[in-house]
Amino acid sequence: MRYLVNSQEMKRCDKNTIETYGISSLALMERAALAVFWEVKSRFSVDDGWILAVCGAGNNGGDGFAVARLLHLAGYGVELYCPMDQARMTEEARRQYEAAKKYGVTECRDISGRPYALILDALFGVGLSRGIEGPIRALLEELNRMDAYRVSVDIASGILADSGQALGAAFRADLTVTFGFPKIGQLLYPGAGYTGELSVCDIGIDSHSFLGQEPQGRCVSQKDVKELLPKRVPYSNKGSYGKALIVAGSKDMAGAAYFAARAAYLSGCGLVRIFTVRENRDILLSMLPEAILTTYEEDVEGIGEALEKLSGCLSWADALLVGPGLGQGEYAQAIVTQMLRAGKRLVLDADALNILSGNKLLLKELREGCIVTPHLGEMARLLGTDVAKVQGQLLTAAREFAKEHGAVCVLKDARTVIGMPDGTFFINASGNDGMATAGCGDVLAGVLAGLLAQGMPLGAAAAIGAYLHGMAGDMAKEARGAYGMVASDVLSMLPDAILRCMGQEHCQKKEGSE
Repeated sequence: MRYLVNSQEMKRCDKNTIETYGISSLALMERAALAVFWEVKSRFSVDDGWILAVCGAGNNGGDGFAVARLLHLAGYGVELYCPMDQARMTEEARRQYEAAKKYGVTECRDISGRPYALILDALFGVGLSRGIEGPIRALLEELNRMDAYRVSVDIASGILADSGQALGAAFRADLTVTFGFPKIGQLLYPGAGYTGELSVCDIGIDSHSFLGQEPQGRCVSQKDVKELLPKRVPYSNKGSYGKALIVAGSKDMAGAAYFAARAAYLSGCGLVRIFTVRENRDILLSMLPEAILTTYEEDVEGIGEALEKLSGCLSWADALLVGPGLGQGEYAQAIVTQMLRAGKRLVLDADALNILSGNKLLLKELREGCIVTPHLGEMARLLGTDVAKVQGQLLTAAREFAKEHGAVCVLKDARTVIGMPDGTFFINASGNDGMATAGCGDVLAGVLAGLLAQGMPLGAAAAIGAYLHGMAGDMAKEARGAYGMVASDVLSMLPDAILRCMGQEHCQKKEGSE
């Protein structure tokens, strides 16, 4: 899995590469400039128009000066603009500035009203931590208003590398070319919205530069899915791929049980049993005949008889999911309590989380072997705070909850953050705004249960499951557009998402073809 770094981790990598491996700062700067040069060259021709390189006084500015020189030597029309006090330039930035000037790159003093086709942002790098105000803020706002393609060097100026927070004002890039590793703030919003397309380029800083101090952040790629997804073998049967118990759906809420159970099947699970109220039986049998059903009747059988049926289902299952559409009544509370104490790997979603947030003693029974999947509102209730605070501290909320309770925390937002009890975390970069629709959370919960039933470790199941879920959503958006998407579209794309990750595109014959 690809590492994610914060500003201090990236600075330490730079320092270690220079001091331990003897690669000079200027050599790294030249490689960074070449990386940006090739990314620009692949998208933008000499005839497309003038380029404005806006460079600061730090080493990020030095990268920008070097890019401007390379573009100028390749025949592009380039102008430099440095709004900083040149006396405060770092040694490396000063040398790159002087080299650009000696090679004949033009420097301008006023950019107002000039028709640039591309703006290169090299004002601030990952070390920025103070708010941007005054003339520099006005400059960033002016650059954002210009009708030009915008490229940021390493990180969009004004974005905090550790969290994605915008520090007063920020450059809104169409493309960001970053070096070594993605930065946390480039994946989390609002930073992701300022980053645009993210290209991660190798400049000679890799995992060797950690010197044994690995970052705690990770993100998943298609390659990881191919490597970590449970393997299928020719000599096998349905029992070979696990048994998932889905406890979901109250009266008039059969859809939640359907989405979760079908998602478990489509993620590769061999057998799925749904434990639900009697009223859902006929609906689920018609919607998902592959599922095994065990039903109970509230206020007829009594809680004791329902829990006895549940006990038999728990003995049968390899992995459990409880919560989607379950309700929060007396039966639901008893069911969640029994499942928490079953000692099996368990996904808690939706109403199960609302029950926990209303019963702090039960919340303390969360344990190793559990995955919780709260959205922002559910997380706020679990923590006893408000949504705005959770949204402003996604990483902290997910990681601290996981550490305190020993459970994996899949905190769902525009970018899902997965906190692990050991302090490591994942940020999922797949998915889109079309998935902001009813039922998508039930699909994710079912995917996680299906992967757990197949024997995946909890952390890997959470990370891979979130990625596959988001990728299925991305494919649904490609097919239908964000406005017309519903959870069924995401569900139907799960097999295609797996095929794409495995390197096997799904091919359908066109109507009338042979």
